[in-house]
Amino acid sequence: IRIGLKEMQSFCQVFYGSREIKSETFLESCGVADLITTCFGGRNRKCSEIYAKCIVAGTPKSWDVIETEELNGQKLQGTGTAKDVMTCLKLAGKEGAFPLFTAIYKIAFEDLPPADIIKING
Repeated sequence: IRIGLKEMQSFCQVFYGSREIKSETFLESCGVADLITTCFGGRNRKCSEIYAKCIVAGTPKSWDVIETEELNGQKLQGTGTAKDVMTCLKLAGKEGAFPLFTAIYKIAFEDLPPADIIKING
């Protein structure tokens, strides 16, 4: 959570710095509270857990299959967000400055083993 919050703040500074986003904003419900909720509950966490468990078990499932089987017509938002964030990072050559965002993308879309998430230093 700490690394995620730091990367959220850095991302906003790098890509939206001209908007003068206040650092206090990240301590409001739209920041850390939403991050905690996302990490411990919700459809993105639920589907990410299923995705990782299926990979570890040797029975990988695509995001579309997991979404269809688990969400009763709802859609995942995290996968699209991960793609959008990575597009920005790649265009700016900033992947190295955002190790958690980059690892999440690589796990979700480039076959990085889920266990590699713990190798992040931040």
